[in-house]
Amino acid sequence: MPRLAFATAIVCAVAIAFLSLLPGDELPSQNLNDKLNHFIAYGVLTGLGVVGRGSRSLLLVTVLAIGYGVLLEVLQGLMPYGRSASTLDALANTGGVFIGVVLGLCGQAVLRRVRRA
Repeated sequence: MPRLAFATAIVCAVAIAFLSLLPGDELPSQNLNDKLNHFIAYGVLTGLGVVGRGSRSLLLVTVLAIGYGVLLEVLQGLMPYGRSASTLDALANTGGVFIGVVLGLCGQAVLRRVRRA
């Protein structure tokens, strides 16, 4: 299960990068608030990363996820076609990371119980 979670986290990271770096006029319509989208995306990414981290440090996964969110915001600011960097988006990403850590740890606990049963 951890390998599947790790592979899914990689797919999720690629999808986040793709959507983050699309020109603004090519983005899919949003039914949710933009900050909520960021929060959910990084929560899912980090939760999967925590479950799939194997022997990697929880701190490393957390720092990488936060850094990834900040990096993508900086890259948006450098894009020439209608995207901009946003401190509020970076904060929403970071909030999602912290919720993802909690959910990922809960997921690991459930997986441990299932394996013991």
